[in-house]
Amino acid sequence: MKNQIKHSTSDKLRDILGENKWKELIKKIEGWLTDITDKNIKFDWKSLRIEYKRDQQDAVNTAITANIEEKSKEIICPRIPKWIGPDHLTLIGLLAVVLTAVGYILGFFNREWLILVPLGLVLNWFGDSFDGSIARYRKKTRPNYGYYIDKIIDAVVVMIFALGIGLSGFVKIEIALLLACAYFSLMLHVDLVVYVQNKAQTSFGPLGPTEVRIIGIILTVIMYFIPVHYYDFYGHWLTQYDFSIFGLSVIMFIVLFVSIARKGLELHKEDTKDW
Repeated sequence: MKNQIKHSTSDKLRDILGENKWKELIKKIEGWLTDITDKNIKFDWKSLRIEYKRDQQDAVNTAITANIEEKSKEIICPRIPKWIGPDHLTLIGLLAVVLTAVGYILGFFNREWLILVPLGLVLNWFGDSFDGSIARYRKKTRPNYGYYIDKIIDAVVVMIFALGIGLSGFVKIEIALLLACAYFSLMLHVDLVVYVQNKAQTSFGPLGPTEVRIIGIILTVIMYFIPVHYYDFYGHWLTQYDFSIFGLSVIMFIVLFVSIARKGLELHKEDTKDW
């Protein structure tokens, strides 16, 4: 009986940490799309996996947009003017998130300002995605400088974005900062994996920074068309966007804890294989 209980617990742990639940969800989505389109829909998720060298690191990207982004880099990088360097693109990405924050803050009073948000997120994607890519394309990489600037600017971007939505009126500052904490924790996880395994994980399953930006654009479109509603939640007046950002934060923390458990088990096996 005890062995059965242990076996059951082990199976549940594998199920939680593995991909079984995700595969079941994908099968359901495939079934829904097949019913709607009358065509047999199958997602080849292995084809989404992108592996490449980023300076001295082994980079892995499993996000939905991974293939599209890599192909876009092949097309866009040769067409970027020579006078535009990696630092210029990094600056564009940074200024773009300031534009995004301004759009959220002013957009609470006048919805027309929300138009700045999608523009800012697209420009941020362009600057953030192509600063390192253009350096590698031109074979003028600065591994230490590039890694440091990339990571510190990412942290500043997250902080500005969180303050933008937290000071806007759409979302309480506490919930916005919770989102920032979740994102910072995922960033720390990625950096620690780079340190111990020299692998740069740029996504978690099918979601990466680009997908988060797309979610932000969709949420902004909803903000533009749907008025803010307030709900009394145990004496706290929260908007529908408070619940949305809180839910996104919870999902990110769940992804973090699952990633920690999986990576911890993996590193434990590597470190004890010769015991």
